[in-house]
Amino acid sequence: MSQGIFWLSVTLLGYTYVGYALLIRVLARRNANNAETAFTPPVTIVIAAYNEASRIATRVRNVLEQDYPAENLSVIVMSDGSTDGTERAAAIDDARARVIALAHNAGKAVAINAALEQVQTPFVVFTDARQRFAPDALRRLLANFSDARIGAVSGELEIVENFAEPNLPQTAAPIGLYWRMEKSLRDGEARIGWLHGVSGAIYALRRELFVPLPPGTILDDMWVPLHVVFAGRRIAMARDAIASDSASASSHEEFRRKVRTLAGNWQLIARMPRLLVPWRNPVWFAWVSHKFLRLIAPWALIAAWFGAALTPGAFYRFAWLLQTLAYVAALFALFAPRHAAKIPLLTAAGSFLMLNAAACLALPASLALDPRGLWKKH
Repeated sequence: MSQGIFWLSVTLLGYTYVGYALLIRVLARRNANNAETAFTPPVTIVIAAYNEASRIATRVRNVLEQDYPAENLSVIVMSDGSTDGTERAAAIDDARARVIALAHNAGKAVAINAALEQVQTPFVVFTDARQRFAPDALRRLLANFSDARIGAVSGELEIVENFAEPNLPQTAAPIGLYWRMEKSLRDGEARIGWLHGVSGAIYALRRELFVPLPPGTILDDMWVPLHVVFAGRRIAMARDAIASDSASASSHEEFRRKVRTLAGNWQLIARMPRLLVPWRNPVWFAWVSHKFLRLIAPWALIAAWFGAALTPGAFYRFAWLLQTLAYVAALFALFAPRHAAKIPLLTAAGSFLMLNAAACLALPASLALDPRGLWKKH
């Protein structure tokens, strides 16, 4: 029995992290995204914010200074019961910017719903207060809607150095192997019509396709695009529509972010059970392969370790020893990142272990989420 558990676990892990990516690469090879850059329809940018007085004015100006027809561009800042003067800071001298304040902090989902009730344009872009758009980000993002089949478009989040000092040269920070693979996977899914999530830092939507979020929903960047797919439209990926941000301040902060994001996926399953039903979810295969299997992958890792330990034979002893050494190396990478960076693939091993540790905690964390989905600083 232990032998069967070992091989079943290894097969599941191999497909989750290697097999599906290879399949996407093959299927996406003949597909390309060709957006007509002259399409610049009226659009409203929604910035939902909570206690962002220190940076909200800069953020609004960054959006209004886009290389986009000024008469087709407006901004709504939705302050979710802020207590630090966010509303006053956001009220810049520009008629295109509108500030709306909720009386009480009710959570990002409620703030987004309230903002969408005020949107009059056929297209809406969602972003956060902390990012910064490249000058042509909106033009490149909205261009994809020249294709009537497209219901939503995801831009690209880029982590940059010197983010806090925008007057200095902004160069992309090095990203790990896992994140490079993830970006390639999303791009491939978009090319074949399987993309089912977007970057919360920059994404656009046809207003008519918006489905209000239940209060407390953590992942608006999954809820919104999934309903686009359910409506029979596709999600495009505009990798040249860039929103920049800084990296997490610490590995602890990054770990908390991963736990919350993965817990949000469990929450989505509870709130959208049709995700699990093949004939009700048009992207069931992609969603299971890309999202659901990653939620259960850590349990497969544990099963593979115990399966190898409990199965007699030299091969299984070696497999157990190899797994054990890999975990030790990954722990070293997490606790001594500077030294690990000198050894090829060791940093990636640490990131892989952190991701799966977060996935282990995601299910219990989803049961303990603040029921209002209050704001968490990243």
